[in-house]
Amino acid sequence: MINISLQPFMLKCMGAVFLLFCIPKWTVCQNLKVMSYNIHHGADKDEVLTYQEIGQFIKSSGAMIIGLQEVDSVCARSGNSDQMKVLSEITGMNAAFGRHFAYDGGAYGLGILSQYPLQDIRNDRITSIRSNGEKGTLALLSAKVALPGGQEIIFATVHFALDQETRLLQAQEVVNFLASDLPVVLTGDLNAEPDSKEIVLLKKHFLQTQEADKLTFPNDNPVKKIDYIMVSHNAIHKILASEVGVGNHLSDHLPILSVWEMTK
Repeated sequence: MINISLQPFMLKCMGAVFLLFCIPKWTVCQNLKVMSYNIHHGADKDEVLTYQEIGQFIKSSGAMIIGLQEVDSVCARSGNSDQMKVLSEITGMNAAFGRHFAYDGGAYGLGILSQYPLQDIRNDRITSIRSNGEKGTLALLSAKVALPGGQEIIFATVHFALDQETRLLQAQEVVNFLASDLPVVLTGDLNAEPDSKEIVLLKKHFLQTQEADKLTFPNDNPVKKIDYIMVSHNAIHKILASEVGVGNHLSDHLPILSVWEMTK
């Protein structure tokens, strides 16, 4: 049995976003609560499957749209489960899966969960360079989301490479693919710390919603920040809360949550 400690994270989030739940209902549509979470193929750091518990955690968090990295689809190592289907059923949310590549009898990739319908789902391909120099591609998963009140955004999630040269290339590709007149939300495990060149490049186009000292990896005694929620500069009126799920041991990364007031 897995001992899950979610209470510290939930208490902090509840306190930080108290205002969000106290304002009149008609204004709630102007606020967006977003999570990014590398779920480590639905397993903890000891490879015990936790994706059912991850689904319950996401549901309890109150996040409206979630970007997920390291998602399995019918892979043998995760019990041949369609993880996005399971997470959709647990949370009651709409789901999309973006395949990086075939893996272990199924596929490995990215996911989006959303309280709101997902339209124009895209799996754009960013550059991947293997250690032997061979080039391939990875997914950049995005969708158009219509928020209550009629405002539309582009929501995307991505997982960058381990080497900086490739990450710099991927960052520019992401900027190019996500160029839009609509507000853009970018979530992901970027495998880069806040002062790196690739993050500096992205910050020219996106506002980072979490402070640089909010560390995300590893889940136990984190030493660096490599997970992000970023938003188009003109899309945020005010950041209401940002939090890291310290004490959450369902993956080898910590989940992050940001709440902001959208510009009209």
